[in-house]
Amino acid sequence: MVNKRINSPSEAMNRLYEGKKSLQEGNLFSSIVALRDILNAFISMKNIPRNEKKYLVNDINNFQKSISASMEFNDLYGEVNFRDSDFATSHDFICELIKIKENEITDVLLNADSVEFLKLDYLSPEDQKTAKMMISLVERGETSALRELVAVHDGLGSLVLSFYNETGISLRASGDFDQAIIRYKKALSVSPNDENLFYNLARAYIEKGQKKNAEVAIGQALLLNPQFQEGAQLEKYIKQWSP
Repeated sequence: MVNKRINSPSEAMNRLYEGKKSLQEGNLFSSIVALRDILNAFISMKNIPRNEKKYLVNDINNFQKSISASMEFNDLYGEVNFRDSDFATSHDFICELIKIKENEITDVLLNADSVEFLKLDYLSPEDQKTAKMMISLVERGETSALRELVAVHDGLGSLVLSFYNETGISLRASGDFDQAIIRYKKALSVSPNDENLFYNLARAYIEKGQKKNAEVAIGQALLLNPQFQEGAQLEKYIKQWSP
C-alpha cells in the first residue's frame, strides 16, 4: 500500500487521529497503515521542535499500545509488544506485517478451493468483486467496513460467512484447532450475532483444553439465544469438564 505523505508534526498528529478513529471503529488494518505512515514520517522528519516531539512520541507510543492491546489485533496477529520509542524497529515490523497480510489475502483469493467454495466463477463480475472485497476486509480485520458491505449485500455475506465457518469445521475435524479458532473468529467478524458460530468456537476451545475460553464462547451463544438447547447442553458439559 502507498504511504500517505506527511511533512510536519501537525500532519502526523492529524494522521494519528485518523488511525485512532479507525481503531475505535473496528477497522484494524487502516489503523496499522496509519501507524506505518506516522512512523515513517517521524523517522524522516528533521528538526522537530522539542515540545512537539515530546507530545508526538508519547502519542505514538500510546497508539502502538492501543493497537497491540486490541482484540482484533490479537486475533489476527497474536500477542505483540512494541517497545516504547523504538520507532525504527516498529516501522520495519509494521511494514513486514502489511506485506505478509497482503500476500495472505492474495493466497486466499487465488486458492482453487476458495474460488470453488465461494462459487466465484458463477457470480457476476460485480458480485465477484464484492465477494473478494469482503474476504479482503475479513482478512485485514476491517470489521466496521465489512459489516457495512454485508448489510447491503447480505447474500454474498452469507456466502463468505459459510466459507469461513465450513473451513473452520474442516480444520477442527483434521485436528488443526488453532487455525479452526482463527476461521471461526473471522466468521464472527462477518456475523457477530450468530450463536452457532460461538458454539463451534466453544467446541474448538474444548479440543484445545481451554475451559475458560470455551465457557466465554458458549456463554455468548446463550446470551444471543437463551433457547439454544445444544448450547445449553454444551455449557453444562463444560462446567462439569476437567481438562
